[in-house]
Amino acid sequence: MILRLRSRTPDGGGPFLPLAAVLALTLSLLTTIVPASAGEPDRAVELRCKIVPAPNDRGYKLWKVEIRKSSGEPVRQAVAASGDTVGFKSLEPGIYIFCLMGEKGRQRCQSIDLVPAPNQTSHRFVKKFEAPPPGVNQKDAHKVSARKLAVPDKARKEMIRAEEAQLKGDKGEALRHLERAIEICPAYADALNNLGTYYHRSGDYERSVQYFTNATRLDPEFFAAWVNLGGSLLALGKLQSALDANKRALELRPNDPLANSQVGINYFYLRNYAESKRFLEKVLSLDPYSANSPQLFLAHIAFAEKEQDSAQKYIRGYLELHPNSPQAPHLRRTLQNLVSGGSRTSQNTANPDQ
Repeated sequence: MILRLRSRTPDGGGPFLPLAAVLALTLSLLTTIVPASAGEPDRAVELRCKIVPAPNDRGYKLWKVEIRKSSGEPVRQAVAASGDTVGFKSLEPGIYIFCLMGEKGRQRCQSIDLVPAPNQTSHRFVKKFEAPPPGVNQKDAHKVSARKLAVPDKARKEMIRAEEAQLKGDKGEALRHLERAIEICPAYADALNNLGTYYHRSGDYERSVQYFTNATRLDPEFFAAWVNLGGSLLALGKLQSALDANKRALELRPNDPLANSQVGINYFYLRNYAESKRFLEKVLSLDPYSANSPQLFLAHIAFAEKEQDSAQKYIRGYLELHPNSPQAPHLRRTLQNLVSGGSRTSQNTANPDQ
């Protein structure tokens, strides 16, 4: 299980401001945007996604399909083949992560924005998702450690029950099954990783770091544990230790959007903007809809470097992908402020209300 980054200040004392808020503070625009109440019946959305075969794929390919919250928590699962259209109904509006997982380590995850416009009558989103190619530059793609093979069946069954409880939203039951799995097999790296994820989401970052660290010691090529360890260390403000963990995750999967995103954000808080830009720009090509909002980090860097034209470009890029996000009205006002009060105004500037 892979969590998504929730950052804290470098001294560990409180949450980092969301980048939309940072931009707003930069321009003294302090309006608070309150999103529509999630879960209202008339706001529920539906996703219908066609699985497009990867180039050069031949024959029947079966995939495990999973949709996750932007925080990484699984919401729904299904099984489908290449060419099928898989549907998920009654979802709350938001940014989700859509994942396909297949044989021989083939996996691809990408963020999707499922936030409808306020006046939109149909809340059905129709997407296409290309199946992942065979693993390339992914050191852990085809390896199964002897330690994993030695996990007793009883412990594996507890893990399955924990995942089933998680999908039902019963976090307490999921925790009990994970703890039983560890009692049966203390060296069960997957269960340790999932326990770390549980405590990270509970805000107990010190404890989550302990579980993730144990998982990486047991399995030094366990990508999920490394990227999760990096996320928890970032949440604690332990920036250099976080960078070490995030770089290790990146070594295992150089083209993973989350690993690149966390390294970029890590460098951002270390104020190494040149390196931060390098990785965040890569995220834009790998997963532009990322809930970590690489465009807003890049916009903030542009402000710091007094590159207002670049800041406008990144904010517009964010708004093109997330026109209905709670931050959108705020960012449109930021753009208007830049256009009206900036040192240079282009006649080709896009209308922020479009």
